[in-house]
Amino acid sequence: MTDTVLHLKKTAPSQKRGDQRRSFHSRGFKAGPSGHHGDGHRPHGAVTGSATRAAAALCVSAVENGVSLQEALPSCLKELSDERDCALAQEIVYGTLRNRRLLSERLKGLQTHSIIKRFEAARALILCAMYQICFTRVPAHAVVASTAGACQLCRCTPMTGMVNAVLRRFLREGASLNEEAQALPVRYSVPDWFFNKLSSQYPEKCEEILKAQNERAPLWVRVERGKNSAEAYLKRLSQKGIEAETSPLAPDALRLKVPLSAKELPGFDQGEVSVQDLAAQLAAPLLGAQDGERILDPCCAPGGKSAHLLALCPNCSLTCMDLSPQRLESAKENFARLGVKPRLLEGDFSETACDALLEGPFDRILLDAPCSGTGVIRRHPDIRWLRRERDIAALAATQAKMLDHAADLLKPGGTLVYTTCSILEEENLLQVQEFLKRRPAMKPAPFTIGARQGYALQRLPGEDGGDGFFYARFVKA
Repeated sequence: MTDTVLHLKKTAPSQKRGDQRRSFHSRGFKAGPSGHHGDGHRPHGAVTGSATRAAAALCVSAVENGVSLQEALPSCLKELSDERDCALAQEIVYGTLRNRRLLSERLKGLQTHSIIKRFEAARALILCAMYQICFTRVPAHAVVASTAGACQLCRCTPMTGMVNAVLRRFLREGASLNEEAQALPVRYSVPDWFFNKLSSQYPEKCEEILKAQNERAPLWVRVERGKNSAEAYLKRLSQKGIEAETSPLAPDALRLKVPLSAKELPGFDQGEVSVQDLAAQLAAPLLGAQDGERILDPCCAPGGKSAHLLALCPNCSLTCMDLSPQRLESAKENFARLGVKPRLLEGDFSETACDALLEGPFDRILLDAPCSGTGVIRRHPDIRWLRRERDIAALAATQAKMLDHAADLLKPGGTLVYTTCSILEEENLLQVQEFLKRRPAMKPAPFTIGARQGYALQRLPGEDGGDGFFYARFVKA
């Protein structure tokens, strides 16, 4: 089962994870030389399935050129009119990016000539085809034929013969990627810098983390408790033949056995349920919001944790801020669907210039800070290729400024919860330890999640089926 577009829209790489996107259109990526190229309307000479392969390859090529998956995927899929073609193209994109380094290593032994920049989409076509041959049930001959046919749509027609020859050689040689013979960074397709950090910070769990990050992410939903209960919604799903299970960690959370699109969830349009990973659902309850309190969510988009806060405490006064107008718009759409109306502001919380808008102080602050997103790579495989080692120090500096700003805006006796979807110590445990040194008025406030207790807890990818996530809680003396 493929990851759905729903997953991409909800938590794709973004300002919250320190994303530094390049414009998709500025790179000149297009679906092909003429108008619509869905498989039902293919140009002369194209093969059935070629438009799907072209869309996938162009998307992978765009990510390789620094474009986020959030931007590249919708642009590439819009040329496909059939939902099944879109689903297949997305499966190819996600799978190829998850295994990109492993596939690329194998390709080195198949090529006899290099591919020039002008025809770089041909390389993406080969990688996508190798992924399909090794990891999907699509017949190999159909993959080869449709991939060769996609060269025209990817504007690399002169490379058709080479693409065909490389893939046929791959089949002759057993279509094996030789995973077991590869070093761990190649086998699990991660950059060396990231592997080095994981092996240093998690020496006993490194391979377990890498394996979890290459798995397909499950679909978690949060039942809006003011409109329904998890038990009642579970029965409703069962009546429609949709299997799901509860979690002992979050009373409103349900994990679907088979991921669906949002529109297929009963009551989604009516605001009865939201898509939110289990790990993200554990953040808002830590704040302990009370009726009448002034609460701030300064990095709110796309609004999942803000909405959860309002579900837990409808009578609080919630102010939501975000730096990105586009992401703030997505939060507005979520709030409108749920029928809630927090105060919305556009601003950069790393700068004190926004204080006049915020009108602090606040009783409680939920700081879901911009981070590397290294805890959600299984949902967003482009993160491993777009993130750079130098980004971590810059993100940590921004996080530190935001923590200090939050401490200044917090009332005495107030609660601050700091969260990231990162698994790197620089952004998490080391970050909050330095914060406590700088701010002696801020005191650790221990909490419990499951069987674990502390003022700062790190969850790893796949733990209890959730994403990698970090939580820390403080009280201002």
